[in-house]
Amino acid sequence: MVESRGEQEKGSSLNEVLVSKGAILSDFFGWTMAESFIDPSKEQTAVRKEAGLIDLSYFGAIRVGGIEGAQFLHGLVTNDVKSLEKGQGMRAAFLSGHGKVKALCRILALEDGFLVINDPQTHEKVFKYVFPFSYAGDFKVDDVSDQHRCISVQGPKSGLIMKEVCFEPVPTLAEHGWISTIIAGHHVIVVRASHTGEQGYDILVPQEGLKDVWEFLLLKGEFHSISPVGLKAMDSLRIEAGIPVYGVDVDENNMMLETGLSDAVSFNKGCYTGQEAVAMATYRGHVSKRISGIWVEGEHLPARGDRIFKEDKDIGHITSVTRSEALGAIIALGLLKYGFFDAGTQVSIRSGEALLDAQIVDLPFYKKE
Repeated sequence: MVESRGEQEKGSSLNEVLVSKGAILSDFFGWTMAESFIDPSKEQTAVRKEAGLIDLSYFGAIRVGGIEGAQFLHGLVTNDVKSLEKGQGMRAAFLSGHGKVKALCRILALEDGFLVINDPQTHEKVFKYVFPFSYAGDFKVDDVSDQHRCISVQGPKSGLIMKEVCFEPVPTLAEHGWISTIIAGHHVIVVRASHTGEQGYDILVPQEGLKDVWEFLLLKGEFHSISPVGLKAMDSLRIEAGIPVYGVDVDENNMMLETGLSDAVSFNKGCYTGQEAVAMATYRGHVSKRISGIWVEGEHLPARGDRIFKEDKDIGHITSVTRSEALGAIIALGLLKYGFFDAGTQVSIRSGEALLDAQIVDLPFYKKE
């Protein structure tokens, strides 16, 4: 994952606890977070076979309320916020007026408003974008990040672990669906959320309860072989799952449909910022470029930004790359031009002095059985 330092570095309040468990800390989007604990390759395997506990407390949260909250938020994002009922959620995006991606997010429907979960690299940008609309009507916007710090359980045994730790039984939830419950004496929100292609649950915890909930999960999950996992392993897992990251794979230079996140867009809702550009691309039947999967031959690991060629034609570049433990291969995400998306297309990657053979594949790379 590309790391970038913000104006003021922030750190997880769990870092002292994580270091005592062997964590190596590093900078991720201006936040000091756990990069790894033992060996990132072993951490990848733990999530694929058992379960991993991941500190994602660098996520931000914005609460949107007020009588006109649903109407305002509905007009700002790509998905159909008005269709959500309490306990449901969805993926969405904020776009510029030209249809370029300002930020990706998740939205949860509360009883009297909405919770917008943001990536650390875009949280402040989203808040500064949304807050001024509160002056236009009964539309309340609050930064509630400290009330909803995120830790995540990912892996095939995550459901069993949640049954062990939650005060009430966890019902079957659709992706992004959520319930309120108590864990380790703290009121939390449990969200069905996969960041890895495996079954997973995000737990949104008040800042002061993070340590208690983290340690309780490790204690109760020990029987199911839960282990702490760092962000380096999670980055490899999300590449296997074909999940793009904002500021790494896509940014404000990209149109929404280039992200491949079709579930974050409603093609039937009313007007929203950037809708005309999305509608034009949909009407045209294709986008000019798109995030695609690339299977790299050999053992040479290309770098982010390396150019991709079809014969002598430059058709795109690498955005993310990893050595996949599950697949035993080097895989990458790349932004490719239209006409070269088809699985099986043979391409080459220029990486330094090397020219690597590669093949376009359908996403996701990893498909859970």
